[in-house]
Amino acid sequence: MIEIKKISKFFDNNKALDKVNFKLGSEGVVGLLGPNGAGKTTLMRILTGYMNPSEGKIFWDGKKVNTQSIIHKKRIGYLPENNPLYGGMTTREYLKFIADIKNVNDEQINKAIKECGLKNVISQRIETLSKGFKQRVGLAGAILGKPKLLILDEPTSGLDPNQIIEIRQLIKRLATKKLIILSTHILPEAREVCERLILISRGKIVMDEPTKSIKDLEKKFVELTA
Repeated sequence: MIEIKKISKFFDNNKALDKVNFKLGSEGVVGLLGPNGAGKTTLMRILTGYMNPSEGKIFWDGKKVNTQSIIHKKRIGYLPENNPLYGGMTTREYLKFIADIKNVNDEQINKAIKECGLKNVISQRIETLSKGFKQRVGLAGAILGKPKLLILDEPTSGLDPNQIIEIRQLIKRLATKKLIILSTHILPEAREVCERLILISRGKIVMDEPTKSIKDLEKKFVELTA
């Protein structure tokens, strides 16, 4: 159980997050939905320890978290929107590089390759891969170390329709074993992949409900973020 309690973030006089509260379980896909500039990326950066909140606390299984601690960061896998890959490396070389940083063995690399469907491109240079496969490589790197929480920032951005379907299916498979927070501003993706939606607008939570219980999602999205 992860609890986000009264998290706020200030940048000079601008409040990017305003007393954000919510709780998360141990598996499934939770959608962090909102327009660009709503505060989604700021919240994810705080969760990953990339930045500290100005106010508020994070609890994991009832214990206050120091987001800068190695213990906390080992619990989390993160795929940012601009997937930071090294094009000159092959798929296997890149995953080996990430595995060495995370101090995990080759068995986990092989498992990640299998889970993310990378068997046929392990010897290819990353710069030669399609964007869909590049996202798969990024996901494979993110799940190394067996994180309990996987944070994905706009994971299907810029993909073609077939690639979008493939990545969505992969996310659903991964969510049977871990908790995934998926940031998106694409309504069909939120409805298709996420079991629960947290709608954020101007740094505040304006809706938090199971996806199936939300009627007229498009209308609510427009109303709540106007």
